[in-house]
Amino acid sequence: MNSNLIRSSRGNGWSRRQFLGSLTKGAAGATAYAAFGAPRVKPASVTTTFSVGYPIAELLTQPGATGCAINFDGEPSIHVSADNLVLLGSERGLGGGSDVWRGVGQVGGSGAAACALEYRGQPNAVADVGASGGDIDLAIASARNALGNYNLYVASLNLGSVAVANSPDNGSTWTNVPVQGGLPGDDREWIAAYGASTSLLSFHDIATFNINVLRSDDGGLTYAQIAQVLSPLDYRTGANQHGNIVIDRRNTAGTAANAAGLPSFWAYTGFVAPSTATGQNFNEFFLGVSNDGGFTWNVFPIPCSVSNRDLAHEFPILSVAPNGTLWAAWSDGANVFTAVSGDHGQTWNCSSRVSTNTVQALMPWLVATSAGIDLVYYGTTTTGSSQVWFVYFVQNLLSTVTGWGTPLPLVPVHQGPVCEGGFLCSGNRQLLDDFGIDTDQLGWAHIGFSHDAASNGSPQLGGPYTVTGYAVQTSGARVGLPN
Repeated sequence: MNSNLIRSSRGNGWSRRQFLGSLTKGAAGATAYAAFGAPRVKPASVTTTFSVGYPIAELLTQPGATGCAINFDGEPSIHVSADNLVLLGSERGLGGGSDVWRGVGQVGGSGAAACALEYRGQPNAVADVGASGGDIDLAIASARNALGNYNLYVASLNLGSVAVANSPDNGSTWTNVPVQGGLPGDDREWIAAYGASTSLLSFHDIATFNINVLRSDDGGLTYAQIAQVLSPLDYRTGANQHGNIVIDRRNTAGTAANAAGLPSFWAYTGFVAPSTATGQNFNEFFLGVSNDGGFTWNVFPIPCSVSNRDLAHEFPILSVAPNGTLWAAWSDGANVFTAVSGDHGQTWNCSSRVSTNTVQALMPWLVATSAGIDLVYYGTTTTGSSQVWFVYFVQNLLSTVTGWGTPLPLVPVHQGPVCEGGFLCSGNRQLLDDFGIDTDQLGWAHIGFSHDAASNGSPQLGGPYTVTGYAVQTSGARVGLPN
């Protein structure tokens, strides 16, 4: 079944059904128009289109199935490999397991179809019985394994452990590894990969709220804790919200050797915390930096991020470009901002608000590439119980903090307020905590997002449940390839 084309210019226990439709000028607000062009040249007007669908993952769906129908998931993660394998993952909630889909060689552009993704099962489940399934994150290796493929990793949360499934054969088979050593209690894990077989896993230590870092050098079969990002005496140790962990896979010159004699590389993780020891709000973005493969960490502030508002609006996000330039994004609850560093986080330049045409913007995610940056967030132009939230898409083809274009509403996904209180929410939790974006090797955008759903599984604005959606860019301006 064909997915819908969205034209523009510029939780737990869920049940879903396919949603098809068009976002056209008038009915959904307006068809958006954006100006794009070559880097450092005044952009020209271009129309951008996306194919959008809701990939199948019903309870009895078998690996290999394609098409859009019902899935039971929310809070997705998405990455694209160096040979253009699209990996989309989403989770059914703690104890429910995670689901993954793949698109082998599925680049964007004319003819790309969201419903072409292939279901590859529940990598974090045991004998088809759900295990883990909270706070999913994905990673893809940057060098080929012995089979000639890029190792795939799917991590999800299970309170007493983090399950990390690995696949050496492009997601055809999975080995699930419950990581328990060094996990006295955990929350919000993140994973990043380097080379053929190395990966870093970070998470919040519930006992101290420090950011623990584990490492695997055997393709994800075993993990060992190697560091904590913060000193136990640092005031930010017990008061922070941490974001994703990223690795610079291309620029290793100047990194320090580690005592273990293992591959060394630049790694980064971001978090927001009070700007002073007496502060109450998490009002500043900080960066953890390792130049020895994750064994030791230094912390630098992003001074231009300091705000009189709280910045803990799911999550502080990082992306490193192929040339080593580091980009950060965050929300202050009303607007989305970005910052860029060319010296491994020691100094920063911040943008003005990127979310220029909304009254509220949350949960940003970005990908920095060889020729610009793509960014997504959830935004709304109204307030109150009837407000409608869209996935917004915005590009920066200049790779400067002043280079952001006009944000484009791609698809409406939620009606009503958004609760960010996790399990404390009594409603309005359908968007959960985050979503994601990546680009393929041709620079086309791939987006994973959450959408309201009705009790019968149909995507429905204001519905009390959640369904995972996927959008692939089919025309318009492209950025470059990711790190």
